[in-house]
Amino acid sequence: MSADPFHLNRPVHLARRDGFYEKATVLIDRLAALKNPAEQRQTVEKALFFFREARRHAAAANLAEKTSRQSRLFTEFLDMAIDNTLSITRMLRRQRTAETPDSPLQQFLQSRDTAEKMRSHYHRCSTHILKGLAALLKAAEKPCHDLQQTSLAKMSSADKARYEKARKYFEEEAEDDVGKSGDSIA
Repeated sequence: MSADPFHLNRPVHLARRDGFYEKATVLIDRLAALKNPAEQRQTVEKALFFFREARRHAAAANLAEKTSRQSRLFTEFLDMAIDNTLSITRMLRRQRTAETPDSPLQQFLQSRDTAEKMRSHYHRCSTHILKGLAALLKAAEKPCHDLQQTSLAKMSSADKARYEKARKYFEEEAEDDVGKSGDSIA
């Protein structure tokens, strides 16, 4: 048994880190194909929640003494993914606000034309950020897989069993975590 008190829960945090990250990347992959704005917002907000949870569990796992440099770098990478996803969320929210007939933007500027131009601008921005995020996540596939494999290779058989048990539980319960979250997404 390790003298490091943070080592005990590390396999569980790593399992949740990996699970939340994987679910977020699937949602981001799916986002570009969605045309319904309500579905887009719901999907990106769920991805944002999953990235934030992956980040939270990565940070908790990194409290252990024997945390690798790659694990610490992955936490920074998650910060970038969160920032990009949050930007998409905000652009979609601005787009929705600009396209409503009683848009505060339209009312303040007293210009429907300007509100329409801004709606189009917000749409282009969200699409552009999404393309960048998708490329970033694609480039991260191998390093993420390698990090996961390295983490597993360094675990004892008991820790691997805890990791696998936590992953299995996560797969069954992750969707419920979104509903339990009281966080304001954006």
